[in-house]
Amino acid sequence: MVLESSGWTAYDTAASVFALALLSGYAFAPIQIAVATTLNLVLSPLATLIPLSLFLLGLSGVTGISATALRHLLLDNDRLDRLQSRITELQEKIAAGQNDDEAIDAVTEEQQELVNSTITMMKLQFRPMMWSMIVTVPVFLWLRWAVMAPTAAAIPVALTLPVVGQIALSATLIGPLKVWIVWYIGGSISASVLSRRLLARVTH
Repeated sequence: MVLESSGWTAYDTAASVFALALLSGYAFAPIQIAVATTLNLVLSPLATLIPLSLFLLGLSGVTGISATALRHLLLDNDRLDRLQSRITELQEKIAAGQNDDEAIDAVTEEQQELVNSTITMMKLQFRPMMWSMIVTVPVFLWLRWAVMAPTAAAIPVALTLPVVGQIALSATLIGPLKVWIVWYIGGSISASVLSRRLLARVTH
């Protein structure tokens, strides 16, 4: 599919609207509950069949790998490089023409092109993030809801870890950081790093 001049397709725009709607679930409980209870139909049975610590690692791995895959598929690095080069060139031209009264019209046009190019580059950079949010945000909303309402979610309330033993999902580690957040984010970051390294080896 050919990208529009803005850097986004109509599908990208629709995905961004949907992602932002999902993101509002962090502020509006009805949206979080609707998303979480729907996802719970699939995730709750899995969470009871698999040890919770492994289940959460697997879940975080899926989101981390999907984010890496979407970034690889959707980020147009060649176009970003061209835009960055053009932005640098425009900045140099604008700086050189600031004190030239005869070049005022050219500088104005270059400033407008600079703004448009910068906006396009930002859109290209945000494109994979918007798509990955469609995967990551619902999972995180479900986790947050499940920890707050484990009876409704029908999942275990504690992780079983080596050496440590059982520890409650809602237990506080440091400041506002809960066990479930650290475990999930740690797994997601690890999966992202590993998948990027593997992808780099495969594509080079």
